[in-house]
Amino acid sequence: MNYFDFHAHIILKQLFEETPDIDHEISPDDVAFVPKLCTDLPNVIETQILHKQLQSLNGTVIIGAVLYGLESYLAQEVSKLTNLLKSASRYKLSDNLLNAVQDTHYPTFDQFTLQRTLDKYLAATQYFNVLGKNSTFDSLAPDKIQLFFVVEGCHSLVNTKNRVLPGDNGYSATEIISNLDLILKQAAVVSVNLTHLQQSNIANHAFGMQIADPLLFYPTGNGLSAEGIKVVQGLFDRGICVDLKHMSYKARLDLRNAIDKEQFNHAQPLLCTHAGFTGTSFEKWPGFIRIKKPINTDVLYLEVTKTIQSSNNATRPDAPAFNMTTINLFDEEIEWIVKHEGMIGLSMDRRILGYVGKFDDHPTGLDQNAPYLVDKEYFSKAEWGVLGISDPSIGKDVNEDDCVQLDDLDQTAEDAIPIRNNYFYAHILLHIKHYLQVCQNAGIPLATATKHITIGSDFDGVINPFINCQTCLDMPGLKHYIINRLPVFLSQYKDAAQWYKDLGIISFAEDIFYNNGYRFISAYFQKANN
Repeated sequence: MNYFDFHAHIILKQLFEETPDIDHEISPDDVAFVPKLCTDLPNVIETQILHKQLQSLNGTVIIGAVLYGLESYLAQEVSKLTNLLKSASRYKLSDNLLNAVQDTHYPTFDQFTLQRTLDKYLAATQYFNVLGKNSTFDSLAPDKIQLFFVVEGCHSLVNTKNRVLPGDNGYSATEIISNLDLILKQAAVVSVNLTHLQQSNIANHAFGMQIADPLLFYPTGNGLSAEGIKVVQGLFDRGICVDLKHMSYKARLDLRNAIDKEQFNHAQPLLCTHAGFTGTSFEKWPGFIRIKKPINTDVLYLEVTKTIQSSNNATRPDAPAFNMTTINLFDEEIEWIVKHEGMIGLSMDRRILGYVGKFDDHPTGLDQNAPYLVDKEYFSKAEWGVLGISDPSIGKDVNEDDCVQLDDLDQTAEDAIPIRNNYFYAHILLHIKHYLQVCQNAGIPLATATKHITIGSDFDGVINPFINCQTCLDMPGLKHYIINRLPVFLSQYKDAAQWYKDLGIISFAEDIFYNNGYRFISAYFQKANN
């Protein structure tokens, strides 16, 4: 099977060893007995996209390999996992490394992004072929994994500090672009996320930490900063795209507005390489918020209900729903990306895809006796005020009969394996359906819409996948399921019933799993060569 993935960490977990070896791996067998029974850790660890797995797909494989520098607060949380491993496996999470990364002066760019990540990829020529403007795309070698690089977070391009503290000047655009140029001397970079999970002065982030105490990961900023604008212009000058993932909605809006006003030279298409969707527009989004509660002077706590869209013929208990928090794309953003020749990669993280499990942390939110599930988010008060969200609009569309309920999980996710698997797959089908429906509503021809979406799994990026989509080895099964079940799924929805018969399902499956990404990347490097 030919396979394209816009965003994957082929080597990340291996890098937590004192002396990293990309042929090593952490497996569920490394987890101690009690955590194996009582936590999602084995499932998280299972999300591999190892080079040997990719080679076993027996086709041409193109991967957006992530260059990432481990963040200080995240290192603090990862270090807590050491005690969950068997004693013989604890060397795979080096205390020396994790403690060093937590220091505020750890040189992230030199020691993690370059030495532990880029250098390892470039040295492994037995496994990888790095793509560039001189690559011959009509004759890619099937015996090697084809790589292009994406950078996750501007912090990954900084040595002088590894966190932004209140009152300091934050990261420097000059340092970020200067260090990016050092990478470009060795390999091409297609895209850069402006921010990631921790606070940054470059752009405010959308809350995305699901495996640790949220306190250190609150978003407190306000959109895209002046320093961030300098970074964006530096990227565009080098023909590099901005990846919208992890930016707050306000930061994403600032960037789109600036591009619309032609405030940048050489503007590039916008990407969202490992995305999920909210299933609604930002204008309608406040109507689904059940709780808005201040946490401190800078941050709001939100609980957002999960509509099954019963008015569109969806029925419980097996109707999936979206994660309606703002880390995911709103309808107008999907439309904008497609109309501006961008690309969207679909994440395989079940949290991003909208699934809340019965045994997740407080699945019904603060009210543990509530019958329905919620997604939880922390939101910057500064951005809330600027975005003009009025209190009367909050919660006006919450309908208990239209929300995913705990009882639904008992009849789907907790049922027999075929029923469970269908329910999990349905979250992926819902995202495909919604993407195509948004494009239809925006007047984008189906033939155009089908060419701007691909896979951006985020495998091995410490995601929590569905149990039937844990690794890249499950992608052929997912492709087969989409071919066989997507038309039936679409026919059940009132709006999609009007156009689904025009979708060539075989060609669309080939497009989403390979052709679209291949076309985008080959055109990208051809443009760079000109």
